[in-house]
Amino acid sequence: MTSWLSEYKATRQSPRLWVEDVWLLDSVEPLSITRNLKLRQGLNVVWAREPETDLASGLASAGHGVGKTSLCYLLRHCLGDEASSITVLCDKASGAFPKGGVAAKVHLDDTTWVVFRPYARFGRSLAGIGESLSELLAGQLAGSFAEYQDELQAAFIGKLPNSTLPGSAQVLEWRHLLAWCIRDQKTRFDAFFHWRDGDGLGFRRSRQDPPLFVRSVLGLHDANVDRLMREVDMRQSSLSKLEAEIPELERLPALEVTLAERRLRARLGASDDEPAFKDLVSTSLEQLLERRIEHLEMQCRKAEPAAERAELALGRALATHSDLDQKARVLELEAEIAQSVLENNEIAFNRLSEEVRELELLAGQCRHGDIDFSHCSHVIQRRSTQSLSWHFRKQAAAANLANQSKALREAKLKADAARSDVVAQDAVVDQFRQAARKIQLQLASNLNDAESLRNQWDEFVRIWKRLQNGVSSTELETARNRKDWLEEDLQKKQTELFVIRQQSSARSNFLKALTKTVAYRMLGEDGFGIFKPESDTQPFELSVGGEAYQVLEVLLGDITTLLDSALSDATLHPGLIVHDCPREADMSERLYREFLLLVSEAEAQLSIGSIVPFQYIVTTTSPPPETLGKEPYLVLELRPGDENYSLFKKQLEPRLPSIA
Repeated sequence: MTSWLSEYKATRQSPRLWVEDVWLLDSVEPLSITRNLKLRQGLNVVWAREPETDLASGLASAGHGVGKTSLCYLLRHCLGDEASSITVLCDKASGAFPKGGVAAKVHLDDTTWVVFRPYARFGRSLAGIGESLSELLAGQLAGSFAEYQDELQAAFIGKLPNSTLPGSAQVLEWRHLLAWCIRDQKTRFDAFFHWRDGDGLGFRRSRQDPPLFVRSVLGLHDANVDRLMREVDMRQSSLSKLEAEIPELERLPALEVTLAERRLRARLGASDDEPAFKDLVSTSLEQLLERRIEHLEMQCRKAEPAAERAELALGRALATHSDLDQKARVLELEAEIAQSVLENNEIAFNRLSEEVRELELLAGQCRHGDIDFSHCSHVIQRRSTQSLSWHFRKQAAAANLANQSKALREAKLKADAARSDVVAQDAVVDQFRQAARKIQLQLASNLNDAESLRNQWDEFVRIWKRLQNGVSSTELETARNRKDWLEEDLQKKQTELFVIRQQSSARSNFLKALTKTVAYRMLGEDGFGIFKPESDTQPFELSVGGEAYQVLEVLLGDITTLLDSALSDATLHPGLIVHDCPREADMSERLYREFLLLVSEAEAQLSIGSIVPFQYIVTTTSPPPETLGKEPYLVLELRPGDENYSLFKKQLEPRLPSIA
């Protein structure tokens, strides 16, 4: 055996994630174990041995139906997968083992977890830090299944440059990485990025996301590359939106002219046949506008004298109203003064007398009648009337109380009559005010219509001239400038991304060299393996062709990245790969045997005693090479036709017994 990995040195002793024990439980209480599968670091072969005689037939003759794929499903289940295919298997298993489940001892970095997953849908999953299954089931281990899931997420996905992929808002999860690490027969090894189709993997972009995810896990996208990729994606997205908006903005001036002209025609009642501007032949929109403005201005000129007359009439009515109000107020004060004398209320008498004196001293313009108080007849009359003092008025009232009472009644009647005149004048004032307001509103409406038409025409002419002169709108110029900036900045970002990738090519060069080494060991001098980190379909490629080699390219990629997990600290690969019957995926027997020998040789060259920096689990119906068909590599032998040699040691029903 050649030391084809002699130039490489492992950077870790054990894989970051590996499974040591798998327990299939008949029941939890009492604890009954159907099978305890002991796994090891390095190569693990699960062989479904085909019958050596011709007596077997059907599936049994081909080594099928004994539990190879079920074992892969159960491994996924213990590692936190909740796929629908696993649920179907557990439903079948719960029919045979209603109180049973699957448990595993999982090593995650420097921590050992014991995990239990019940077959029954509504059972409780358990996980704890420790070595003992019985202690876990007894509740003696610290930790929970939720904490175990969080640790799986944090150990790998939590250390990626970002929790999402460039161009996607989808949050990355541990199950995305697990889908890569455990390939069951459902994927058929038909493409490197073909993971769990229809089994709830959940990548929103099935073509773009797996390649980006793999590059990120392999350390080909550091924080700077991730940042630049996101910036490039944002610039491209913004540029695409602008490129879609600019044609609309370019059509906007013509649309604005059409809309502005249509509004003018509707307002002026013009037909579509009439030209917009004046000509020598027909009536134009411009002429109709001038006529409408001229008519409105003429209406305003006609309304101005009527408005002046209405204002004058209103002013006279207000003056009369003020005069009557003054008269009524004086008479009311006189009646109240007479009342205070009769009631012997000196305080009220003095207050009312003071109000009368204030009337006598009024100066300036009356705001109601717009006349000087010196011309108010009632003020003049009051000022010429001799006012008697409280004592004289009191003596007169005492001397002739009957006459004083009569005078009070007459004063009140006069005051009430005067106030009625004021109320009647209120109606007259309202009538003149409404008439004046109606004329003013019509005048203001005509003026506003004329001004609005001028502004609307000016706006139409401005837009029309801008279109004729080819002047862009502010929005279009802003969009074009933004587009130029985005194109320039996008080119800078792309250049910067290319430079960083070139500078960080040491990582991809390492993977390229390792791919070449692994391919050479697989195929000898005729085989040449290439690693293309930017490929979205075939990152690992062999120089030879054919369907068998297509499967081998998938295996080449998986084993290369598995070995890389042991040789480099730059990757976040767990160091665990599970392959379910790759031989049956149209791969030749010779290539298959050489592939398994390659893995065993890698184990021998990278191990320190029994400690190996990776774990590879493979199920097979084809006989492995003689050296690998026995311990320590052969960890489980299954035989069709014998229940004791099936995975569950019992044939599972295709459905739950209670389901018809």
